Amino acid sequence: MGPEGHEHRPLALSKTSISEAASAKSGAPNGENTPLDPELAKLIEAWPALSDDTREAILRIAGLRKDSLA
Repeated sequence: MGPEGHEHRPLALSKTSISEAASAKSGAPNGENTPLDPELAKLIEAWPALSDDTREAILRIAGLRKDSLA
């Protein structure tokens, strides 16, 4: 141990409780607090049963795929 002098005192334990909330303080969305349009929820539920062509068409309409006809 070194010479005695300007030692730091231990920090006091905080009396503030720790939040049990799972989401970030910034309001980042998670599955529990994200509002979902009812029609979008139905589309998400139906997505696995849609044909590849239908999925591609929806993605093109949404602007997420380039139009292959151009």
